[in-house]
Amino acid sequence: MRSHLARNATTTTPNVYRRLHAAVGHHHGLLRPCSATALSARRCLFDCQHDVAHIPRDVTLCTRTSKRTFISLFTPKPERFVKLPHFDPGYNVLLQYRKSEVEQERPPPRDQLVTAFKKLTKFKADTNRPLNPNQAFLLRTVLHYLLVTKPEADAPVDLKMSDLENAMDAALLPPKGSPEFHLALARLLHEEIMRRRLILLNPEERKVHLTKDDFARYIKALTHYGGSLEAAGRVKEFWQQLKDERSAVNFRGAGRIWIMVLEGLANEGREEELLQFWEEAQETGGIKYIPGVHQIFVTYYARQDKIEETKQWYNKPIHSGFSPTGETLLELVRSSRRSSQRWNEWLLPVFEQVVQDKFAKKGSLDAFLQWSVLALDKGPDGIKTYLQTMASGDFYQSHEVKVDATTINRLMQAAQEKGNPYMAERFWQLAQDFNIKANVHTYLNQMSYRLDANDIEGAHQIFSKLASGAVEVEFDEDLPVMNKYLRVLCAQPEPNIQHILTITSALEQRHAVLEPETIVALCLVFLNHDKKFDVIDTLSLHSVSISHIERQQIYKAFVDYICSPQTTTDRAWDAYSLLRQYFPETSVDDRVRLMESFFERKKPDMACLVFGHMRAHDDDNMHPTADIYVRCLEGLGRCPIPEQRPSDPASSLKMVHNMLKMDTRVEMSTRLYNALMLAYAAGGDPFTALDFWEEHITRSAEGPSYNSLAIVFWCCELIPLGDRYARPVWQKMLRMDLEVPQYVFNAYCAAIARSNAAWGRKMDEVFKLIKGTDASLGYGASMMTLGLTYNALPDPVSKDEFAAWAKEEYPEEWARLESKGQKETEFQGPVFNITRLFEA
Repeated sequence: MRSHLARNATTTTPNVYRRLHAAVGHHHGLLRPCSATALSARRCLFDCQHDVAHIPRDVTLCTRTSKRTFISLFTPKPERFVKLPHFDPGYNVLLQYRKSEVEQERPPPRDQLVTAFKKLTKFKADTNRPLNPNQAFLLRTVLHYLLVTKPEADAPVDLKMSDLENAMDAALLPPKGSPEFHLALARLLHEEIMRRRLILLNPEERKVHLTKDDFARYIKALTHYGGSLEAAGRVKEFWQQLKDERSAVNFRGAGRIWIMVLEGLANEGREEELLQFWEEAQETGGIKYIPGVHQIFVTYYARQDKIEETKQWYNKPIHSGFSPTGETLLELVRSSRRSSQRWNEWLLPVFEQVVQDKFAKKGSLDAFLQWSVLALDKGPDGIKTYLQTMASGDFYQSHEVKVDATTINRLMQAAQEKGNPYMAERFWQLAQDFNIKANVHTYLNQMSYRLDANDIEGAHQIFSKLASGAVEVEFDEDLPVMNKYLRVLCAQPEPNIQHILTITSALEQRHAVLEPETIVALCLVFLNHDKKFDVIDTLSLHSVSISHIERQQIYKAFVDYICSPQTTTDRAWDAYSLLRQYFPETSVDDRVRLMESFFERKKPDMACLVFGHMRAHDDDNMHPTADIYVRCLEGLGRCPIPEQRPSDPASSLKMVHNMLKMDTRVEMSTRLYNALMLAYAAGGDPFTALDFWEEHITRSAEGPSYNSLAIVFWCCELIPLGDRYARPVWQKMLRMDLEVPQYVFNAYCAAIARSNAAWGRKMDEVFKLIKGTDASLGYGASMMTLGLTYNALPDPVSKDEFAAWAKEEYPEEWARLESKGQKETEFQGPVFNITRLFEA
């Protein structure tokens, strides 16, 4: 069955690593194991704090909803096991070494470390899979240990020169993310290789030319990983040494080293150093303006959209009359795509010259075809003429010029870049007219643009070919498109979970590592469909091989999911439980955000558990600060747990208070005592709250704050005869001639009004107090003054009396208050819908 996109085109023509976070005093990428002991081999390798994971000790944490039929009750289901992660060869031993290093324990035996180093580097070099930043860091750490310690006499195990060369090859594979640790590994490897080269020679035989290949690889590492300035200095020194030894003329490939530095400086955006080094390369190294150098300068200025400089370097005569490379022209095409019409006006004669050149190279003609699609809006019909000319072989005399899968692939990519998947499908139909055999990239392009068109059926047809082995895939070229495929499936309104699991299972068999965006998409879909074991499997299988930065990207998505109002509380708690086990490196700020999100959900017990997990974390840096204690207590003040008494030892408030008492790093302050007053008063124990006022705040050197006064008046409002506590405080404030904020005055009015009404006193004192604000305090009664005083009154009779007085004295403020609306309470009658917020 053909996809709808093809039809339209035709008609239109184990658990994972745990405690992963930066070690104190080290770079952000370091692995810092915690003190947990090693688990059994089936459950976990060890318990570490950066990229070292463990299988959760209690996977029943995420319970599954029973969906068993009556008959199935008599046939128990097989136990669901968590899928164990796949480690690259030797990686687990390196992780174990890092754990022992941080915990200051005995490291693994030397022979195991040597074997692990060799296995991992050889595996990466052979499979062309780059080291991730964590693996590069571990290899560098273990290599340093092996170099500074001597082999045992009874087991003289050491790395051979070939092992170091394999490691250098692995380090040169471009990584995803920061190359900081790759560069550090390459430096150490180069130093050791050079040291061993010199040891093998007699002093008079130590010629530089014996280390030329090693030097070239080291320069490649420097220029690839941000060390081009150092590489420039090294090349000049090395060349001078060669000239002194009169061996420069025998150094084949020297020009490539100079060009690598030029390319590195251009990639790093160092224009001044680039131009200076080019002058030295011509004068000292004798480097000519060959097509490779031409490409460096033209692409450098084209990427910055500097058209005049680009023209200048493009028009410079290339050595020996060579033509520009296809990559140079492709970069010009990209620039014309994102820039103004001036580029296309300039490129028109450039590509006319390319097309009319009988000796044009295929890459240049392919670039012209892409430009025709992108800039000239040529479609398959317009391109067909050019393809026929290339296929005929009558005009272009180069045997390389032919229409093949690469040509069609680039046309497909151009159509995709224009956002026209139907045009891309028509180019595929055009390829069949020329009997072009598709390669793996053709199928991947097909799959990609069909996904862009949301043609799930068509994309699945391509996936079936790839999964069946009908199309051979080498070095995981299909992974970017497979990741895209999974993300598109997850984004469907009704995701096909079974189909998603089929794809992930196929990738698991290849030990393919998914991109963090894909891992996030899968986890969120599984969470939204209550497939918690599938979330566990996804994290367990893929978190092993991703860097700390990618892990951060995943846990940030979990935090956003948990805090989203669209997420149900049950699913939010399930996601938090997984986050806590799989991502112990979750930052303090994110943990506080999670805590407050549960307070916003009116789930203070869950919020306090989040707080408790912070307090119990193995890393001291994750423990709550005084500010976090305050925020937790303020949350309990906003939404206490109704059925819990603060004095109950099992209450959430008591738990937090006990943690505060035991926390020697937190120094008590007025703000902390204010927060305790808030939490205890809101929980129904205002007398204990007043104890903090009398025993701590009033007797401290810091003394009370305005927030303290507002809170203590609120406590007085909540207790019988509260005016007996409130009046002395108020009189003292007046004697001290303090500038009283209105929110403090509002709290005092509410306290006095409640006490007077509760004991049958007249409301005259309250009326006089409110009316006297203009003269005594410098501001009049506000809507909040009237509203809080009204809400504090304990019975309907006093409320009616106050309402009649306020409506007459303050008609505008009372009208604003009435616009807020009222709600009925069980014991106190109606209250206004106003929010009373306290801050510590």
